[in-house]
Amino acid sequence: MMTTEEWASSHGISAEETVPPVDGYSEPYKRSGEEVAIRTIVLQCVVAVAYEVDPFRIVDWLKSQGLWDQVSPKEQAFLTTGTATEEERRIAQWQSEAEWALLWAIRKVESLGLPTCTCDTANLVDHIMPALGSSVRPFVSSAELRSPAEILAEDDRTYNLHCYARQAHRTGTALPEDLIYGVLYQRHYAFEWLSGDDPWDDVCTDT
Repeated sequence: MMTTEEWASSHGISAEETVPPVDGYSEPYKRSGEEVAIRTIVLQCVVAVAYEVDPFRIVDWLKSQGLWDQVSPKEQAFLTTGTATEEERRIAQWQSEAEWALLWAIRKVESLGLPTCTCDTANLVDHIMPALGSSVRPFVSSAELRSPAEILAEDDRTYNLHCYARQAHRTGTALPEDLIYGVLYQRHYAFEWLSGDDPWDDVCTDT
């Protein structure tokens, strides 16, 4: 069976660790670096609660940092009701992969590579994200979006990989064993939010 690297290459998709920027593309993305940084903080909080960090501490911190109004309605419910099912927690845990993609977009992560491994959780928690209880301002103010040409290149790769993955599912064709679909899906979700106007809860990942 082909590896994800071979599978991507067979479809004319870059298998490099970092996709070369799209030549001549300079149209700015609609989200600002600050907006993306804040979204990663919210996702970090959702993931933390999914792994059973005290939701009351999380909510108090978000409110103290003036970020509660940046938490989507579904996320607010997840953080406050205490009624999430195990399946809902599992889905929320996967959102660290969307967070990782957005951290790449603001230069906090060096490269994404192909979706064959999960994000570096230890590095994310211990070195990249602001600690629970600390000020988020230094993190948010330092966020700088990559160039539109860099983002579009990775966005296109993710979209195309997801298209071929879904096509394989429809036709009953096996995907590469080393491809992690949850990583691919969450990256696609993150890039769709980054490039569009929809609120986080309403992002569509059609292919």
